[in-house]
Amino acid sequence: MSGGAEHVAWETGKRLVADFEVHILTIGTARTCLKDNLRIHYAPPTRPYTLFYSTILKPRMHATFGEISPDILHSHTPLPWAYVFAKAKCAKVVTCHGLGFSESSKYPRQRYPARFLLKRALENADIVTAPSKWLADYIEEKYDVSCTTLPNGIDTHIFAPMKGLSTRSNVIVYVGRFVARKGIRELLEAARTLREYEFWLIGARTGTVEVPSLPNVRVMGFVDNPVICYNQASLCVFPSYWENFPLVGLEAMACGRAIVATRLGFSEYVENGRDGVLVEPGRSDELIRSIRYLMENRSARARLERNAREKALQYDWGIIMNRYRALYERLQ
Repeated sequence: MSGGAEHVAWETGKRLVADFEVHILTIGTARTCLKDNLRIHYAPPTRPYTLFYSTILKPRMHATFGEISPDILHSHTPLPWAYVFAKAKCAKVVTCHGLGFSESSKYPRQRYPARFLLKRALENADIVTAPSKWLADYIEEKYDVSCTTLPNGIDTHIFAPMKGLSTRSNVIVYVGRFVARKGIRELLEAARTLREYEFWLIGARTGTVEVPSLPNVRVMGFVDNPVICYNQASLCVFPSYWENFPLVGLEAMACGRAIVATRLGFSEYVENGRDGVLVEPGRSDELIRSIRYLMENRSARARLERNAREKALQYDWGIIMNRYRALYERLQ
């Protein structure tokens, strides 16, 4: 599992096994297995998923569903699962982590004919949730269904300040894919201008934006433990054009780092000027100005760092899971 929705499904599943029998249905070629007391079932990776799972592979999907016989079906993606099992005889929860927005536009735009399938999936759910208020509002407006805001969580015991690890005085850390929507071009423009600082780019090397060779840019690729990088950073920067409820910002804040980020998504938990700095997407001038200000003003950065850790603690998985349990209790 690699994406945000998969990550949240796994983290919530691990924390629910004490109270529930938990099964996970995902896409892959492995056989059914047991991991961390979670029973994992795999559907063949046959595209387009929703079409094949609801037609040719429908008997197989429903046979797997019948073997599990769940009381509650919680789909962390509307497509394919919430559509495939829209008429299932159990309580259904759908969490919308993205809805398949287009990355070609500045703001989210849905692909077609996915809209029709999404509408049916959402209309047949007992409860629809989204991690961010802006996405919940969007779903209610576009699909005329009630949507509850239920944020994602982080493990603040793992993402935490590390004793004995020194902060680097001139390091700026970015975590994310190298695609235009993540604001990587604006970040590279900042690196060209702010040559006195070192920029660490963490994430998969594949992407649509070629990262040029710059003396102060270090492409680190995927790292096993980003907590170390967060703790070494002087500042973390996330210049995405839009996000749903981005965990990278909370992870950095939980490690006691000040962040500079864009409004759509990060404003779900960042209070501008108190526990982070928010800028407009696509504005490299704002990004450069904010980075320079915080790097040159240690006292201002220290204040944001203290407040950032305090804010992140409000999103610890222990707190968020209480809301999930309350959600399930409503359906019993």
